[in-house]
Amino acid sequence: MERIYTKGIPKDEGKKVKLAGWVDEIRLLGKLNFVILRDREGKVQIIVKRGEVEDEIFKRVKDLTKESVILVEGKVKLNEEAPGGLEIVPEKLEILSKAEVPLPIDFSGKVNTTLDKRLDWRFLDLRNPKIDAIFKVQSEIARTFREFFRKRGFTEFWPPEIIEAAPEGGAELFKIKYFERDAYLAQSPELYKELATGTNLERVFTIVPVWRAEKHDTPKHLNEIRQMDIEAAFEDQFSIMKYLEDVVKYIVESVLKNCTEEIELLNPELEVPKTKYLSYDEVIEILNENNLSIKYGEDLNPEAEKKLAEIYGKNMLIFIHSWPIELKPFYIMPKDEKMSNGFDADYGGIEISSGGQRVHRPEILIKHLKAKGLDPEQFKFFLNSLKYGIPPHAGWSIGLERLTMVLCNLKNIREATMYPRDRNRLIP
Repeated sequence: MERIYTKGIPKDEGKKVKLAGWVDEIRLLGKLNFVILRDREGKVQIIVKRGEVEDEIFKRVKDLTKESVILVEGKVKLNEEAPGGLEIVPEKLEILSKAEVPLPIDFSGKVNTTLDKRLDWRFLDLRNPKIDAIFKVQSEIARTFREFFRKRGFTEFWPPEIIEAAPEGGAELFKIKYFERDAYLAQSPELYKELATGTNLERVFTIVPVWRAEKHDTPKHLNEIRQMDIEAAFEDQFSIMKYLEDVVKYIVESVLKNCTEEIELLNPELEVPKTKYLSYDEVIEILNENNLSIKYGEDLNPEAEKKLAEIYGKNMLIFIHSWPIELKPFYIMPKDEKMSNGFDADYGGIEISSGGQRVHRPEILIKHLKAKGLDPEQFKFFLNSLKYGIPPHAGWSIGLERLTMVLCNLKNIREATMYPRDRNRLIP
């Protein structure tokens, strides 16, 4: 007999079934005892009555502990008063793995457990259906991202994660020993995806881990994240923003359709977002009109991002384009001497993406590198490549964890990461 999940139990009186899962609850009432079995799809009641089951099963139930793993074979008994309208009368009950007591955390949500403690025991925390739901949504986000760009002729590729120099120049890098010389963990796939636009592929996407050695400790930063990146030849700042608008809407539509139960648990007010396009100049003016003092040439802080969400609503995907050139990485194409062809995208009060049109001419890139205090010699392989026919191109990246935060209505990015890595956490 094959194991089935709780949702697949037929409502046929006397039907034999085989189930396996965790002991969610035990109620010992003397001659009539109940065990609630939980698996990935739900729960079912096992009814253990003296005289109706073998003595060995009756005795074994008294030895059970919460979260032990059990295998049950038995018959379906219809009962309108039981959860789901049925219960199982066991003919076989086997303890596959007995859990120690007490459990190190209460993951049910009935007791307030700190996030740090929950993360210490993350595999137990993931047994909470609400926590489990986060990663089902996250999986759907990644699946839908891939689906969207494959349908549009993009090719998935995998850039190196060990690099010689920083592609962004600003964020600190994690140094590693690479045989006889130093190397770094990649903070972005940027330069490699740009080079891919100069091949017959032209349009590429990737989902990769990246590392940033910044000593921050905020609810929206980690030192290891997953990025969903695209890059496309013959695109500019505005055409590439349209791809971002369309894929975010496509992802949300898919999550609402395929993760109905999960979203009902996490964020029942989720809707497909509307969009707003604003220049950096317009945003500075709007923020100042709304009593938030931001000077021209300053980056937008978290307070500014939240203010924009207050003004336009949390269900607005806000594109902020045409930033001052000094606020963007060296590889962003200038619009003129002061402005760039770079943008950010805010959603739900946080920045989820940045991107723009890239520099495809070596003389401009050398000028930008020097202006940022970077040595062009460290980027020689990339500069040399630009000499041999790299087309105008543009791209962006979305932080997978940040988008998960928004769609699941989470307050801390660590909740959107199965095993987060920050400056204080290397285990589990």
